[in-house]
Amino acid sequence: MKITIAKHAGFCFGVRRAIDLTFKVRQNNPGKRIFTVGPIIHNPQVIEALTRRGIGIIDDIDDERLKAGDIAIIRAHGIAPEKKALLTARGVQVIDATCPMVLKVHAIIRKAARQADLIAIVGDKDHPEMDAHLGVAGQKGILVQNLDDAQRLASVGRLAVVAQTTFDAALFHEIIAVLREKAEVLDVTDTICRSTVDRQREVQDLAQKHDTFIVIGGRNSANTTRLAEIAANQNREVLRIETADQLRTVDTAHMQRVAIIAGASTPQWVIEQCIEALRSVHTSSRGLQYALLNLLATSPLCPALGALGVAMAALVFSSKPYGTAILCATFFLALATTQEVRSRGAWLIWSTGTGIALCIGLISSGLIAGALIIGIALLRPFLDSSATKDYMRSLLGGLIFVLVGIAVPLSLARASLQPNMVLLAAYVAAHYLGAETLVGLKNMERDAIIGRMSIARYFSEARVILILEYTIMGLALLLFLSFPLKIAPALAYGLLPPLFFLAKGIDLYTDQVIFDNRLFLVYVQCLWLILPLMGLLWLVTMM
Repeated sequence: MKITIAKHAGFCFGVRRAIDLTFKVRQNNPGKRIFTVGPIIHNPQVIEALTRRGIGIIDDIDDERLKAGDIAIIRAHGIAPEKKALLTARGVQVIDATCPMVLKVHAIIRKAARQADLIAIVGDKDHPEMDAHLGVAGQKGILVQNLDDAQRLASVGRLAVVAQTTFDAALFHEIIAVLREKAEVLDVTDTICRSTVDRQREVQDLAQKHDTFIVIGGRNSANTTRLAEIAANQNREVLRIETADQLRTVDTAHMQRVAIIAGASTPQWVIEQCIEALRSVHTSSRGLQYALLNLLATSPLCPALGALGVAMAALVFSSKPYGTAILCATFFLALATTQEVRSRGAWLIWSTGTGIALCIGLISSGLIAGALIIGIALLRPFLDSSATKDYMRSLLGGLIFVLVGIAVPLSLARASLQPNMVLLAAYVAAHYLGAETLVGLKNMERDAIIGRMSIARYFSEARVILILEYTIMGLALLLFLSFPLKIAPALAYGLLPPLFFLAKGIDLYTDQVIFDNRLFLVYVQCLWLILPLMGLLWLVTMM
């Protein structure tokens, strides 16, 4: 069975923004009562997560549960202006999470209300977005759901037309053809969201080469329902599910080519769970491949080898030869400090790695080196047991990594601190925090729900990507110029490939080339393996 994951699957920009804003409001107002005006999105897993965080739902702004001083969050679909004004008049703090695309439609409607005789708003009567559009349009707004509504419309002089952002694109254009006969002047603005159009077009494209569609999303989600309808209209088998458990009893024997699609209100982690469930049903045994992927994704092995490579670079930058004891101590100390020490297994790795590194340090370099090793090692459990914010935990984790990869080997080698170590430390910190950022971007939806404020969430998706891109470009330029300017040895060129693949990770995230979270984590973790390979290449060619 071949499985294809739709490129345009999961949260759209507006939904992701609304959810992230909702959980940030919860984090910033721990003592306040918070409600969303209607379900924030039509997805049971997200609604359950909101309930666990103490965020209620009101379907009517007159709900008696909503009191003055409470917080009401307007969902991505928006709300009619008069309703928003009534909430404010009651003393309710209103947080507007309306999708920018919906707000754009509102602006178009307001402009049309000054120029047109009538505004035809094409959409589904029961969709909450339509209530907001019709509220903005006022007396000039009229609902058009289908071709029959368009045919019944009376002729007017100037008719403006907009659409619900998640409406069927093909049907919208058919309705426009009918409305051209109803007005002397027709002002059409295609306000269907690009994400919606792309998803619907992709379903049609996938139908050419796939016999089965698995549609993931809430039963009440209009855009998920429409995707399923489009797939069914292509005479393909369609299986609608909400959770991964619904796939565990599915007979996949007749499925040859399966396309997985999801609505704009479906969280990415739910899609990943469904993919994993489908693969587990199809394959009777996970085998060596799964075991290896899990090892690379969840263990501190790759970062520890990365610290070993950093130690090699530090020794070369300080004109010191590689020492087996130095590199071994660095590796085992990194093994102990590059993952959180919370579980029993993590404590075992921490104690074993710290013990081995301490013994090597004491034997090879004496008490001072041993004290440095144990001091750095203790920073890890101290950091994990503290109430430090998650983004600060990442920053401090980067500092620990710099100490392990640079300070420890230099101390064991009794090397003096050279100015070029600033460049190396900047590179290591950028690589470490860049990897943390990529993982944070991939897990942004899940982090929002569990309340984890990663670096990616702290800065926001667009801003953190921009910062990471400029950092990578700046460091790459400095490393490229460092050898001709005699700031660093030629090994500085060996630090460029990891930066290139770190930048490539941004493209993989934005283009969703790797949808499986575990595979993406393996990619990020394996970037560390380039460093020891460069160190070995330097040993063979230069030392």
